[in-house]
Amino acid sequence: MNRLARNNRTQALLTLLVLSCASGCGSQEGKSGGAVQYYELKGLVMALEPSRNRVIIAHEEIPHFMKAMTMSFTVKDTSLLQGIEVGDSVRGVLAVRRPDLWLDSLAVVRK
Repeated sequence: MNRLARNNRTQALLTLLVLSCASGCGSQEGKSGGAVQYYELKGLVMALEPSRNRVIIAHEEIPHFMKAMTMSFTVKDTSLLQGIEVGDSVRGVLAVRRPDLWLDSLAVVRK
């Protein structure tokens, strides 16, 4: 599959996930019994730390959750970092189950 088709497919899947979360699937029971909340994240990749399962993103405000800032995010699945480079504009889904938060998905919007 060529890179453009893969990016379009990834973006379509991400859009479906965000829409399903916004339409009532905003939380689900996790293994620890706490609710997982999902938030859309948009930002610019500032640094990658794949050996630590982390990416640093200067992100826009996340309504009802967090002001715009630059911070480090954990990824449980390091394959989310494949094809992502410093300087890329990205969009993803931030999963939060207090006290933890992690990127559940991440896709390049613009190189």
